[in-house]
Amino acid sequence: MSRLKLGVSVETLRLAAPFRISGHVFDGRDAVIVTLDDGTHVGRGEATGVYYLGDDLAHMLADLDRARDAIEAGPSRAELRSILPAGGARNAVDAALWELESKQSGKPVWALAGLDAPRPLRTTFTVGANEPAKMADEATAYRQAQSIKIKLTGDLDLDVARVNAIRAARPDVWLGEIG
Repeated sequence: MSRLKLGVSVETLRLAAPFRISGHVFDGRDAVIVTLDDGTHVGRGEATGVYYLGDDLAHMLADLDRARDAIEAGPSRAELRSILPAGGARNAVDAALWELESKQSGKPVWALAGLDAPRPLRTTFTVGANEPAKMADEATAYRQAQSIKIKLTGDLDLDVARVNAIRAARPDVWLGEIG
């Protein structure tokens, strides 16, 4: 691959509504945005990291800064694994490399990866921990959902009320729980 120009920026991705899990409430996430420009085509990737693994914005930005020269040298995706540690920074660069190669070759990413054409898959929608009625409303708003994962907090009476409210609102879906 020829010499690339690495662009790195940060965007705050806002959620439509706060997302609650046990011990945390998220209203958005800071994402690292990576672009790789070969002078003709641009590939883009992004990552938010995994907060509970210490893979935060500062670490991702530092990893990208340290690896800038090696990234701009145009590594293969295999070489990228030795340039950056597993985590958000490597994910963002990897995604940008896939998109760049797709644009350069005129082939979709799935074909470059040797995979069959994409087909619809069942998606599990997640409802964050909240008051039972609000959780039921959110589950109802996911009209197309066939599977819903619900976040619970460990407050047994409230968690039972949450499950009952969602089940009453959406008797047709598979429900799963992650605390």
